[in-house]
Amino acid sequence: MKKFVQFIAGAICPNCKSNDTIALNPEDDQIYCIKCDFVEERPSEKTDNKATQIKVVNIQDFKKNTGKIDRN
Repeated sequence: MKKFVQFIAGAICPNCKSNDTIALNPEDDQIYCIKCDFVEERPSEKTDNKATQIKVVNIQDFKKNTGKIDRN
């Protein structure tokens, strides 16, 4: 049975600087270069709580506050 190799398009190896040689091992989430001995753990996704929070704005309050701006 063949081992499935998934390449990361456009990735450049930080070790040997070769283009399109970085592959992903789906079994253990390691990324590696097929030309040199570079191996690294795949970065995990981080969630930014500030970016995912929604700020609720009352339109009526916004309209009231914009009328009080001094435009001199």
